[in-house]
Amino acid sequence: MYPKIGDAWGNDAIIPHSQHFKADVVFSLQDIWVLDPNMLKAIPRWIPIVPIDHEPTPQAILDRLKLAYRIVTYAQFGKDELRKEGLYSTFIQHTVDTDIFKPQDKNEIKKTLGISEDTYLFGMVGANKDNPARKSFQEVIDAFKIFHDKHPKSAIYFHTLLEQQGGFNISAYCKFLGLEKAVYNLPVYDQMFKVDRRGMASVYNSFDVLMMPSTNEGFGVPAIEALSCGVPVITNDFTAMRELVEEGVTGWKSEVLSKRFTPLGSYVGVPSTKSLYECMEKSFSADRAKMGRAARKVAVEKYDTNKIFTTKWLPYLEQLENEIYGKEDKKLVNK
Repeated sequence: MYPKIGDAWGNDAIIPHSQHFKADVVFSLQDIWVLDPNMLKAIPRWIPIVPIDHEPTPQAILDRLKLAYRIVTYAQFGKDELRKEGLYSTFIQHTVDTDIFKPQDKNEIKKTLGISEDTYLFGMVGANKDNPARKSFQEVIDAFKIFHDKHPKSAIYFHTLLEQQGGFNISAYCKFLGLEKAVYNLPVYDQMFKVDRRGMASVYNSFDVLMMPSTNEGFGVPAIEALSCGVPVITNDFTAMRELVEEGVTGWKSEVLSKRFTPLGSYVGVPSTKSLYECMEKSFSADRAKMGRAARKVAVEKYDTNKIFTTKWLPYLEQLENEIYGKEDKKLVNK
């Protein structure tokens, strides 16, 4: 495990760390538009595991991908978007440890959080570091306000920092709307240092529904973690989020109200508050036990860590090794 040095994105660390390790290949798993092209040119074999979270793909990302030795995309959306630009990638999806993230007794977990069993609980899991918030905190809270006025025995749990510097002030907005008594959140220190992966599995299991209607996602790991716990998901019908839930089977997709043009030179999609509220109502009246079983089945079949490592990563790495060491009969093929 190598640390960063001075640059926030690793531009001054990637090459010296790879030289110290004597790496044949350098994989990156981060936004790549922040990486210095001159640094990337100096890497003999750079393989970005790349998120595509705008539509269409921003030019700054395309310019850097042209410097890659190979490309790995972890959402079908990303693969399809790059194909439109004449770039080919290997699709290897993100994964979830289904042995850890699995269904538990929801009522028992609610008790540990101080939430009554008959409270209908929405949950959000995601970083709160920008405003307007990429995770659509305001839109979710606005929709929850409408839902809560109709269903007072409801609440929302935020697994994030409610008052993060530079982020959306969730605490202030919930208080402004009179929702502070319907909001749950762990103390900051507990969130940051006491909740491990098993603890996160318990957090997901307390939810009746996960809310993840981000304006843009390269994938959306919380969605498959929730699905693996048997929890339906409400997401946004934009970028990679489209492929994470099946409408009415494992979750619901909110409509995009508008598209916002970002400094990257492309669009993100702002979810409709009205549509989010309608998805919340659908979840309330749905057979969530049945949906939970379907969600769990999808997670095990499509995203299980051991399965994806064995069936996709191992063959990819073996073929890559053969290619680098000159076995011409086993060239790596990007399908």
